[in-house]
Amino acid sequence: MFIKPKQMQAVFARCLIAGVALAMSPFLAASDKPNVVFMLSDNLGYGDLGVYGGGIIRGAATPRIDALAAEGMRFTNFNVEAECTPSRSALMTGRYAVRSGTTRAVPLPGIPQGMAPWEYTMAEMFKDAGYDTAIFGKWHIGASEGRFPTDQGFDYWWGFPNSTDVARFPTVLGFEEGLMPKFNFYEGTAEDGLDKAGEYSLASRPFVDDEIVSRAVAYLGDAKQNGKPFFLYLPFSLVHHPSLPHPNFDGKTGQGRFADALAEHDYRVGEILDALDELGLTENTLVVYASDNGPDRAEFPHIGDTGPYRGYLGTVHEGSVRTPMMLRWPGKVEPGRVTNDIVAIHDFMPTFAAIVGEELPDDRSYDGVNQLPFLTGAAPESARDALLFFHDSTLMAMKWKQFKLYLKRESPDREDGRYADLWAPEAFNVVIDPKETNNIAGDGYLWLLSPLLSEVLPFMYSLEEHGLIQPGADERTEGTVTIPFFKQSL
Repeated sequence: MFIKPKQMQAVFARCLIAGVALAMSPFLAASDKPNVVFMLSDNLGYGDLGVYGGGIIRGAATPRIDALAAEGMRFTNFNVEAECTPSRSALMTGRYAVRSGTTRAVPLPGIPQGMAPWEYTMAEMFKDAGYDTAIFGKWHIGASEGRFPTDQGFDYWWGFPNSTDVARFPTVLGFEEGLMPKFNFYEGTAEDGLDKAGEYSLASRPFVDDEIVSRAVAYLGDAKQNGKPFFLYLPFSLVHHPSLPHPNFDGKTGQGRFADALAEHDYRVGEILDALDELGLTENTLVVYASDNGPDRAEFPHIGDTGPYRGYLGTVHEGSVRTPMMLRWPGKVEPGRVTNDIVAIHDFMPTFAAIVGEELPDDRSYDGVNQLPFLTGAAPESARDALLFFHDSTLMAMKWKQFKLYLKRESPDREDGRYADLWAPEAFNVVIDPKETNNIAGDGYLWLLSPLLSEVLPFMYSLEEHGLIQPGADERTEGTVTIPFFKQSL
C-alpha cells in the first residue's frame, strides 16, 4: 500500500526534524560552530588522484590530496549530477537540479539562466547561522543580475560566472569579435556590488587557481582576526579544459599539460591546508574536497580518467556521476575511514544545517539527507541507499545499493539523439560490472522495479505539491519532468 502524498510529506517532515535535532544536539552544546572550507575541483575523474588509483599513474603524484584523505573520511561512492551547473546547484540547494531549472550549463553573460533568486542556498543558511561567507573561483549557476554569488548569500566573491572553456572561444577558427560579450572575472561584495576584474582569456587562464588560492589565504588571515565562524567555498578552475597550468608547473611532470595541471591542483589544495595550519584554524575547521563531475571525453589530451567506470561528463554512467570526495573534521570524524555507502552532493546542505543548528525552509522539497550521524559514527551506514539521475528534464536512471537501473541510456551509435529510448528498463550491478556492460534486467531482476517505485513515486508527489522552476524563471511554476515507462510527464 502506498502512502498518500500529503501523508508522506508529513511523515517525512516529522522524521527529518527529529533526526536533525537528535544529531546536532551534542555538537552545538560541546563547542563553537566549526569553520567550513569546501574545495571543489572541476572535471576531475574518479581515477585521477593517487588515493583513488591514479596519481603517478596519471603522470602526477597527488600527495597533498592523498594525505587529506588519510586524515579524514574517504568516500568511494560519492554521487553528483551529470554536468557542472546541475552539480553546483545541487550542492548549494540540497535539491535535484531539475527542481531548480539548473539542468544545463549557463550559456552566455547576461542571459537569465542559472539558480533562481527564490532558492535558499547553502551560503544563505550559513549567513543565518552567523557565519561570514566567501567564494573564490567558478560559480557557473548564474551570470546575470540577481543570480551572482553575492545575490545568493555570499559576502564576497572573486571569480568567474561561466565555465573555463570560454577562455579559448576567441581562438576558434571563424570567431568574430563583437559576436558576444566578453567573459570577465568579477570582484565585489554583497554590500557594495560587483565590478569586472579583467577578461578570462587563454592568457589569463594559467593564473586563475594561483589567484584563487592567494585571495583565499588572505581571506583566512582576515577571518582569523575577525573571530567569526566562516564558510569558504573554493570552486577551482583546474583541471577543466583547457588545462593550462601555471608557468611554474608547465613542463614539470614531463607527461603533458594535463599531468602538469593535476600537479598544480594538488599543490593549490596543499596551500589551503598549510594556511589553515599556520593560522591555527585546522582543529576547528571542517574541510571537504570533491569533484563536480567526471572528465570530458571530447577534449583529448585535456582529459581526466574515470578509473574502473564507464562514461564521461554529460552522461549518467558512473564515470560521470561518481567522483572523489573526502571530508576532514578533527575530533568529530575518525581519520582513515573509507566507505562505499551511497552519499550524494545534495546531502551537504541538510548535513551542514544540522551541524550549525539551522532549520531549512519547509515550503519546498529537499533531495539531500542529513549525513551527520554517519560522519561521526553515531550511525553505522549512510542515511540513503538510493539516488535518481536526470539529464535535462528526463529521469534517466536510479542507483539503489549496488544496482543501477536505467530508463533511458546514452546511445552514441543511434541517429535519434544523444540518448535513445529503451524497450524495457536495463539493470547493472556496478560492483561486479563497473563498466555497466552486462544487462541483468532479464535475469530475474525485475523486482528492482520495486525500489525504483519507492524513489520515483515520492518524487512525483513532491512535484505535485511544490512544483519546479523553469530555466530562467525567478520562482516556481508548473513544469514537466519526463519519466520513461510512466504514462505521463509531471
